[in-house]
This record gives sequence, structure tokens and C-alpha cells, in this order.
Amino acid sequence: MSSDIHVEVDVDEEAIARLALAREVQADLEARMDRVVQVAQAIAPVRTGRYRASIRRVPGSGPDGEVSVEANVHYAIYVEHGTRQTDRTGRAIHPPRYTLSTALDAAGGDH
Repeated sequence: MSSDIHVEVDVDEEAIARLALAREVQADLEARMDRVVQVAQAIAPVRTGRYRASIRRVPGSGPDGEVSVEANVHYAIYVEHGTRQTDRTGRAIHPPRYTLSTALDAAGGDH
């Protein structure tokens, strides 16, 4: 014998939006992103040190409460994702390093 159960849920979208901006949530996100910076700087490839030194947490948060990490050198995209350049034997000269992606995964915690 089966019975039908109907549950109605009213979602408070405004409360959810405010939660992301709560000081406790922001502090947790900032701590997690600081860990991402530590891991990224530890695994970053180093030729001159500029790329590693440019990895930082962006001050403040975005309008939706997001906290970001950046590598602020003009060639960061090429370090992260590599290039198509190859040597005479066809091997990649600048292979992808996925530094920030790996750091984000490694420092993610319990998500």
C-alpha cells in the first residue's frame, strides 16, 4: 500500500543571498583562498619568480560574496594553460602547469 506525500517548501532567496555575505562565511572563504595562495606559490614554476610573487588573494569580495585568487602577470594564462609552441622534435616548449587549478583542488577542504 502506498501513499502520496506532498511537501511544499518556500525558499527565502534573500536570506540565501545575505548568507554568502555574512562575516563568518566571508572569513571562511578568505581562509580557504589564503590556503590556495600558499599551495599555488609552493608549486608554481619559477624562472624569475615574478609569476609566483604575483599570486595573491584579491582584496575584498565580489557582489555575490565570491573571494578570488589571481596571478597578476601578463603571461599567467600561458603558465596556467601552456602554449602550442613546440621544438624541432614536436615536444611542447611551454606545457600547461595548471598551478592555480591544482592549488584550488589541493586546498579545497571539505567541499
